Amino acid sequence: MAELDPNIVHFNARVHGMKRELFASRTVDDFLEQGDLARFTDALLDSAYRTEMAEALTRYSGADAIEEAVSRNMVSTFQLLLGRAQGEFKELVRIFLERWDLMAVKSLLRCKHHRIEGRTLAGALISGPTLTPPLLADFNELDSVESLARSLAAWNRSLCGCLLKALPDYAESNDLSVLEQALDRTYFVGQAERLKAAGDLDSQMLRGQLQAEIDRINLRTVFQHIETRGNLGESLDSLFLPQGTLPRHLLRQMASASDPAAAMELLGRTRYSSLVEELYQLLQTRRFSPMERYFERVLMKNVRQSARNNVFGIGVMMDFAWMKYNEAVNLRLVARGLAGNLPKGRVRDEMYAI
Repeated sequence: MAELDPNIVHFNARVHGMKRELFASRTVDDFLEQGDLARFTDALLDSAYRTEMAEALTRYSGADAIEEAVSRNMVSTFQLLLGRAQGEFKELVRIFLERWDLMAVKSLLRCKHHRIEGRTLAGALISGPTLTPPLLADFNELDSVESLARSLAAWNRSLCGCLLKALPDYAESNDLSVLEQALDRTYFVGQAERLKAAGDLDSQMLRGQLQAEIDRINLRTVFQHIETRGNLGESLDSLFLPQGTLPRHLLRQMASASDPAAAMELLGRTRYSSLVEELYQLLQTRRFSPMERYFERVLMKNVRQSARNNVFGIGVMMDFAWMKYNEAVNLRLVARGLAGNLPKGRVRDEMYAI
């Protein structure tokens, strides 16, 4: 048995302690069921969110205050994880948590591209471990996608420097996917390549997660191509990201299928066979967001299994980070649902499993 790193053992012990502060799914559902925003706020003031909730109430009220508090708490929690990790393990933690900085960057670009403002904007922006709510607000003040991309590149060259090269294509096509693809290649493909030669279990565990995300992106490309009846044309092959587990010839074969059902039959022969039945919803809804959610469930299931199999591995932190993110999403959904008097069933349909 390999010698255990005492720093990682101590780190994971503290993560287990942080996990105990998460709300149970039943508790979050109770917040929704009670239908009382004031009681919901009081409950957060008596929880791990107490500091951020109290601060948020000095500037906002109602759902706005809850969203602010939840976002800031998630950011501070991720920063706490980064601060407590040490040595080479810290770099793996940083790479994994940067996934949420990537999401934050994409949310900023989408809002600016689609000119989203007002209350819709607050719900659309996502914070990351280093792209904090105040920084998000500052970036959002910029007047165009071009100026935002240049500022993001200056802020984080390793993650967003790729936007500078992609900007001319975006300016010519007004196609936001050009910028998002550049970001995906930099983060998912770049980090998967970087970890390829690493022989330790934690690095391989993290690389496996990155590869699954690459598979998710490639499958989205496949189904978009089918749904638009080959609209991606000759550029299809160049859109597939390398370093995933699904071979390129299979992706091409799926993309040339006559309809989504035929493509899913091919997917049923891969490691994602368990997804196929759920993905048949695509045939009815014509929406791709469910596929993204199903994939995230697979990712979380794998991470949780890893955390149980190796209590001294990076899976413990990854499992907690997913749970924390899901909790933040659900609390924000409940707050917006109560404030807008939305049907409870509709809110529950959007909530993530913790």
